[in-house]
Amino acid sequence: MSQEIVAVVNVRRLTPRAVRSFAAALAVLVLAASLLAGCAGRGPREAAPPRFTELERHPQDISVYAARAGGDSPLLDAATQAAQDERWNTRFFAPWLQTRTGVTIAEVARTAPYLTKDGRPRGHAENLLPWDASRFATLTANCDAASFPALAERGIIVRNTALRELPTLRPSFANPDKAGQGYPFDDLQRSAVWTGTPVFVSHVSLDRAWLYCETGFASGWVPAEHVALTDAAFRALYQNGRYAAVLRDDVALTSSAGQPGQSGGQGAYIATAHIGAVFPVAVESPGGLTVLAPLRDADGRAVLGQSVLPVGYAAMKPLAISAARMAEVGNRMMGQPYGWGGMYENRDCSATLRDLFAPFGIWLPRNSASQARAGRFVDFGNASPDGKEAIIRAQGVPFLTLLWLKGHITLYLGEYDGHPVMFHNIWGLRVFSNVGENGERGQEGRFILGRAVVTSLRPGTELPNLTTPDGLVARMLGMSILPGGSGLPGGQP
Repeated sequence: MSQEIVAVVNVRRLTPRAVRSFAAALAVLVLAASLLAGCAGRGPREAAPPRFTELERHPQDISVYAARAGGDSPLLDAATQAAQDERWNTRFFAPWLQTRTGVTIAEVARTAPYLTKDGRPRGHAENLLPWDASRFATLTANCDAASFPALAERGIIVRNTALRELPTLRPSFANPDKAGQGYPFDDLQRSAVWTGTPVFVSHVSLDRAWLYCETGFASGWVPAEHVALTDAAFRALYQNGRYAAVLRDDVALTSSAGQPGQSGGQGAYIATAHIGAVFPVAVESPGGLTVLAPLRDADGRAVLGQSVLPVGYAAMKPLAISAARMAEVGNRMMGQPYGWGGMYENRDCSATLRDLFAPFGIWLPRNSASQARAGRFVDFGNASPDGKEAIIRAQGVPFLTLLWLKGHITLYLGEYDGHPVMFHNIWGLRVFSNVGENGERGQEGRFILGRAVVTSLRPGTELPNLTTPDGLVARMLGMSILPGGSGLPGGQP
């Protein structure tokens, strides 16, 4: 009944006859309403939105594609892989050879707010409001720019951590109202760094709570308690030439009898290790590998601990590279959440590939643009989407070819069901918020995948609001055929 009827009727003032008449009238209204509702229910319904079928059409099991790409057959000869592994070790330990900083003060101490292309302040804090000017000023002052570089120390990461643009864990989002500029794209996040990574420490914050660390692949601010300073004796023991590559994520390193990844062990917790982490081997036995793990003493100095990694949790690096072995490691990443810059110890597109190749001794840079030049680069030029796919089919080497578009990179797995497929960790596909009857388009948004998946080069083409009808391949600029590296044909230093 409408509010108007309720306002007028006062049952206590009606006679019995009037009450009966009112009840009859109410019954008629209810019957009419039900008939109208029934007619509406039998009317035409809106069509269900198109389903995203990409992940159903392509098995989310990399071993399916590995079997088509040679299975256990070596992807590289032993000599080439050994050369690559030597290069990997050199790059990994490079910070310990530094005697001075390799970065500029502008990278360490930002003294002005971020600006948009048209010069307006850019950056929203964790409350999604613009950074308060005084709060930002306090943050930048903590960089202590006047004292840079205050240190020249060689250290090691003792906890999985992140390299930050400024000495804070708080985020800065460019514009939360725009796709690709809000969560999870924190402008202050540079990269995750795994436990056991050597660093050169070149600066310290004014409050001493943060250290500026340079790794072999990126640099940034790190909480001081996540870093231990090393001496020559520690470095000599740690850099022993025999290294284990971790083959699983979330492996708990314990100091004695505790089993990695399990609770209830007797050993004391040291750290958590992920795929892509590497540790020196102290003892190799049929039951597994005893590795050296860094610890931080009360004075912030590095000391050595030991932890046993059973068979299957780690292996001597480099693993002989084959499509089947890569699939085994890659499948452990499959479906894992997307993590911009390694947020929450998750991976973005380039971190996924970097960690995937690490156990095989192939070094990749940190970001997608650099990875695109890590091997022999093939420029797609002005080729059409079909033309790009033809180039990939003709020249791409499954499991050794990276496909690159601005801001994203993937691993080519070969062909499936007549078209190229790829493994990648992706946040989302560019879509318009709505498409009108006459084709008018709304604001750009994202169809969120948010995890590591296998797709074609044209994921989402069944969606009517995809911004690029030909999918990701339309934006691809080229591909990089690995391996790369100094001294190898077509490689980059």
